Amino acid sequence: MKLRPEQLPSHLSNTPLRLHVLSGDEPLLIQESLDAIRQQARSSGYDERTQHSVERGFDWDSLIADSQALSLFAERKLLELRFSNKPDAAASAALIELAARPPEDTWLVVCLPKLDGSAQKSKWFNALDAAGAVVTVYPIDAAALPQWLTQRGQRLGLQFEDDALQLLSDRTEGNLLAAAQALEKLQLLHNSQPISVALVASLISDSARYSVFDLADAVLLGDAPRAARLIFGLETESTAESVVLWALQKDLRSLIQISENNALNGQRQVSSAQLGQAGFWAKRQGPAQQALKRLNLKRLHQLHTLLLAIDKAIKGQSNERAWDLLLQLAMAMAGKPLFPLAQAEAL
Repeated sequence: MKLRPEQLPSHLSNTPLRLHVLSGDEPLLIQESLDAIRQQARSSGYDERTQHSVERGFDWDSLIADSQALSLFAERKLLELRFSNKPDAAASAALIELAARPPEDTWLVVCLPKLDGSAQKSKWFNALDAAGAVVTVYPIDAAALPQWLTQRGQRLGLQFEDDALQLLSDRTEGNLLAAAQALEKLQLLHNSQPISVALVASLISDSARYSVFDLADAVLLGDAPRAARLIFGLETESTAESVVLWALQKDLRSLIQISENNALNGQRQVSSAQLGQAGFWAKRQGPAQQALKRLNLKRLHQLHTLLLAIDKAIKGQSNERAWDLLLQLAMAMAGKPLFPLAQAEAL
């Protein structure tokens, strides 16, 4: 059974399953899901809690033997298995056995990192899914964060002015723990009035975590304001310019490849197969389509000339500042060039 994190509380109160799997890379949501399971286990009489950190060489034989041992004096317990990596062969076999023969008087929780597609198709994962409930936690992206903040704020009795909500979203993007802590702080200080921009600005520091992958997505979507904010954030966090250049040039060259092939073949439509072959996986194909509609082949070639200029700036072979050129490239790819076309051609 597959669940979203927000479905877990209702599931726990209505379904007597004793095996749960938590998977993902968003620590706050993983911890809150785990806390909900612990609370329900305690209320169901499973008062003892045992936790194991599973690393290579873990003694599975002893764990399974202990879990299957029957005793007249056994206490109900919650058994937590925490993995820092994908299960190896020994762990996979043990998980299949635990799923097939769940320990008596035990709630079992398996905490896993984010799993790729192959792991989610594995025998051990399917065995756990069939025997219990799997909660997959995904990060809250920039577009969904305001709604997440609104819903969580409402549970705390908070209401926001629109601009205040956007400012809080901007300052905590990519850092849900900071966002949750910010809401709790605002709950203590607000006076039953809607939260204002001034209050957010005065109390909440900039806790955003910036990613070159977020930047690449913003550029494809044509979200120039966010692309600029991400460039400034990446610079502030001392991200290597070469990494930012890699993320942008990877997509730019893929767009050029598609556009050149279509021009050569007299095609105007771009197929999903073309996008996939160029390296755009399913979730990014829509944004890539938008970029191709926004940027014709001539413009893409003009932008490609910036790559050499940025590379020289990174290597100290020019007087240009690499971050300024990276901003120029990102904004132009997003459809909001900082300079007129004539000036861009001269670069």
